[in-house]
Amino acid sequence: MSGQGIVVIDLGTGSVKAGLKGDSSPTCVLTAKQQKGVLNGGYPVEKGLVTNWEGAEQLLRNTFTALGVKPEEYTILLCQPMTNTELNKQKIVQVLFERFNVPAVFLAYTNVLSLYCTGKLNGVVMESGAGVSNCVAIYQGYAMLDSVVSSDLTGNQLTAFVAQKLNHPGIDFETVDEIKKNTCSLGPSAEVKSYTLPDGSSIAVNQDAQRAPEILLDPTIANLDTRSIPQTIVDCIEKVRAKHGEDRARELYGNIILSGENFLFSGIADRVQDEIKSKMAGVSGISVTKAAPCSAWIAGSILASHETFDGLLLTKALYEEKGIQSIEGKF
Repeated sequence: MSGQGIVVIDLGTGSVKAGLKGDSSPTCVLTAKQQKGVLNGGYPVEKGLVTNWEGAEQLLRNTFTALGVKPEEYTILLCQPMTNTELNKQKIVQVLFERFNVPAVFLAYTNVLSLYCTGKLNGVVMESGAGVSNCVAIYQGYAMLDSVVSSDLTGNQLTAFVAQKLNHPGIDFETVDEIKKNTCSLGPSAEVKSYTLPDGSSIAVNQDAQRAPEILLDPTIANLDTRSIPQTIVDCIEKVRAKHGEDRARELYGNIILSGENFLFSGIADRVQDEIKSKMAGVSGISVTKAAPCSAWIAGSILASHETFDGLLLTKALYEEKGIQSIEGKF
């Protein structure tokens, strides 16, 4: 397969990021807001999983068109969440082979890719985006699947909180999401901020709305009954300690990575680290850092460029020979 081009796709709840192997960043980003206007039935990915396969097929088609590539000529590396189901894996592979005639496919966990982007093999990766939040321990480059801990706390819930505090029903959800990303911050806000809407008018963003990122540390602010980000990480580490021992846990919590759009807010790594330290009193060596934006996609681009990548692929020939069984245990 070494002669084939490779497309790297991160099919997320809030957007699709795509580009060719070796690129330093995605060259194509299709947001949910952009795509809702051209997809029947709305954006087809919710909580990291495809909920509308006809829409997902069209979204992939739009992605290939935007990249200017013919899918039958390109291997696909598709980023997937830790919470992806076997049924979802089977279906997306089926769509790529049978509808787009791609020559080969590889599915890679976004959390593992984000760690790979740091150049390390051991660590704990907390991923939190528009629709998915989960944490997993990774040892020697492999996800410890018995350590996965999920939280219902997502970027969409932060956006819903902002919408509630703005109390401006005429603004669509995607615009509120942009308001969140541009005006909200951790810690107390000194003043009301102004945001210019797409129609040129302005809206005042009050201090209550601006504090939405604090929900990541204390979900009760939004009356949410779910784990905070620090608690999700602690629970993941405790799973490792219970199942694999203290020595293994110690190898991991010195490299805790925050990945995803919910961690773009300034100061979030220090705040999460302080919270974890308070919950794990007496434990030394805890270190929390933020991954680079689009880290999973970037690492996918690097992985796809590696000489060993061909050995990871599921080829169309094998799929045609063994069918769905060819996927079992592969990804």
